Amino acid sequence: MSPICCVLAAVTIVFAVGCVCFRRKGKAFEGMMCKFMASFGFISVAVVGYCLNPVDTYYFCMMCFSVLFGFFGDVLLGIKEVAPTFKSKLVALGTIYFLAGHIFAICGFVSASGFVLPALLVGVTGAVLALIMMKVFKMKIDNKLKPVMAVYYGSLFYKAASAAVLAFGTGKIPFIVAFIGTALFIISDTCLGLLYFTPVKRKNIWVTLELSSYYPAQILLAMSVALM
Repeated sequence: MSPICCVLAAVTIVFAVGCVCFRRKGKAFEGMMCKFMASFGFISVAVVGYCLNPVDTYYFCMMCFSVLFGFFGDVLLGIKEVAPTFKSKLVALGTIYFLAGHIFAICGFVSASGFVLPALLVGVTGAVLALIMMKVFKMKIDNKLKPVMAVYYGSLFYKAASAAVLAFGTGKIPFIVAFIGTALFIISDTCLGLLYFTPVKRKNIWVTLELSSYYPAQILLAMSVALM
């Protein structure tokens, strides 16, 4: 990976750490700004990485759209912190944008590996687990949003399984990095779901866990392009 991408990744990490620190201190606006900059950072890693080493244009496009929609989702969820009145609508919209991002990533992985039925079955299992989790943890989710959340979680598992097929099937560094990123995404969104929809105590811990897994996930997915 080029030194420029390494510098961009380092700067992204700095802003991500800033976001975590500001959120822990209850400084919503400062945390939101760091969140936006960190999101812009991981997009830059993918774009610059491809420009310096233009390999597999389709994979780059899919990953770029994936992190770009993640950026839009970040914007919506960031606004939620300073405009809590619109929390429910912003969470729903943010979820849809992130879902679109996961679908693009899945397309990128499937294009490289071909369709693999077990990976899809893992995704279906993830959707079922999400429905069970909503029931067990008594999550306060609007009934209209529950199917969306199930599809969302299913896409997370399908995304991770598709990346795993490539990582273990090819042994290539970019796909191993991408797989680690998808696994971290599952951790991040599980924390986020508990944080948003259950009355968790000591929210700062959950916020830290969510952001500390989310940003490495996005950075690693972007780096998978730069490492191709």
